[in-house]
Amino acid sequence: MRAHFKHTKNNPVAKLCERYQATIGAHTPSIPPALPMFLRRDRGTVNRAAAPNTPCTTMFHLELSVRRRSLGCDLIGGLRNDHAMLIVDHDSHDLADLVANRRRTVRLEDPAFQLRARIAVPERWQRNVGVPEDGERVFLFTAEFGPNGGRRLAAGTSLHTNFDYYAVVRPRELHVLRTCFDIADAVGTLPSSHGDLLVVRIVTLANSPQREQANFWLADHGFRLTSLDLDAVPIWPPQLHANGIDEPLFAKSFQIYQTPFATHDDVQTSDVIVFPPLHCALPDPRRAGLLGFTQIGRRCTHIEGTCCFLRANSHLPWSAYALSRAYPEGLELADPPDLRPTEPPAIVDAATPSASSPLRRAQRQRVNRHYDVTQMREGLPTRHGKSYGVTVARIRSAHR
Repeated sequence: MRAHFKHTKNNPVAKLCERYQATIGAHTPSIPPALPMFLRRDRGTVNRAAAPNTPCTTMFHLELSVRRRSLGCDLIGGLRNDHAMLIVDHDSHDLADLVANRRRTVRLEDPAFQLRARIAVPERWQRNVGVPEDGERVFLFTAEFGPNGGRRLAAGTSLHTNFDYYAVVRPRELHVLRTCFDIADAVGTLPSSHGDLLVVRIVTLANSPQREQANFWLADHGFRLTSLDLDAVPIWPPQLHANGIDEPLFAKSFQIYQTPFATHDDVQTSDVIVFPPLHCALPDPRRAGLLGFTQIGRRCTHIEGTCCFLRANSHLPWSAYALSRAYPEGLELADPPDLRPTEPPAIVDAATPSASSPLRRAQRQRVNRHYDVTQMREGLPTRHGKSYGVTVARIRSAHR
C-alpha cells in the first residue's frame, strides 16, 4: 500500500481537478519524502542579545537525519549489503548506521537554501530514507524544542495560528516578517560563509488583523496558514512525538486518539472507544482506540514495520504510533528518589500544639459530612454535622 489519493467515481466535480485522468489504471509516481532537518541551538550561547539594538549572540546550527521507512523489506540489512552512503558536501556517511542509531545526525556546515546540489542519496533508497529539499528563501521549523530549536516543516505544510515557529531567513527579510506576523523576534543567527542567516520566532494570533499578509507571505514560500487542525489528538497515554510518530511512555496502555473537531456544549459526545481491527505479526502489539469519531467512513490501519498508521476515515490525515510496548529508544528511566531524610527529624515541643492538628482532627471527625457519605455507603449509621468547609473556615479564623 502506498500513500495516494483518487477521485470519486462518476463525480462531475472530480473532472474539474487539474490532476483528473479519464483513463483507467493511471499511475502517479510517488514523491520521496524530504530528509528530516533540525534547528538546534549551540550549547553555551546566550538566549538574548547583550543590549538593545545589538546583534543577536545566540548561535544555531542545522542537523540532517534520515527517515526509516522499511516498506516491507529489511532496511538496515539492505543498506549494508548495498554499501549505501549519504553524501553531504563530498563527505560520506553510512546510511545503515544513520538508520540504526536515531541519535546520530549529520551537522550541515555552511548552511544555504540550496540543498539538492550538496546532498546526494542513492536513488534506490530515496523512498526509504528521504531526499534533500531546497528552501524557497526560507527554512521553517517547529518550536517543539522550545528555545533550543525544532524540526523543519516540509514544503506544503499548514501552519496554525497561536503556535510558535522559527523562520531561518536572510537579515533583510526581518522587516517584512514584522509587517506580516504579530510576533517576529530575532532570537539568533546561523553562521554561513554566504552571509549569516537570521533565526526569527514568528507567531500569528487567531484574531490577527495581519492574518491575510501572513498567509500571502507563507504562500509565496510554499506554505499556508490555517486555524483548523484535522490531526487526531492523542490523549492517552503520555508520549513522545518524534519524526511524526507517537511513542507512548506506558507499556501496558492502549493508544487513544480523540476527534479534532470541537462540539457544542449542548451536544452530548459519545464516550465509547472504538478499536479498529489490527492485523500484525508482532507479539502482543499495542492497539489504538478512537474516541468521539462519527460512524461515517471506513477506518483504515496500515502496518509499516513496528509502526501503525491509523485514520478514522478517508477524509482525515494519517496518525502514526509505535506498536511496540518497549520504551522509546534513547529514553532511560530515572533512578528512584532517595527518600531518606537529609537532616535529623526536628524535636517538636509537646507543650505547643501544631496549628495543623485541629485541622487533621476535623478531617477525621465523625460529624463531617464527607465521613457521613462513607458511612452510608457501608450501610453504617451516620452522624450528620457541620460541613467540612465550615469546619475548616472556623479553624483558620481561630489561628489568624
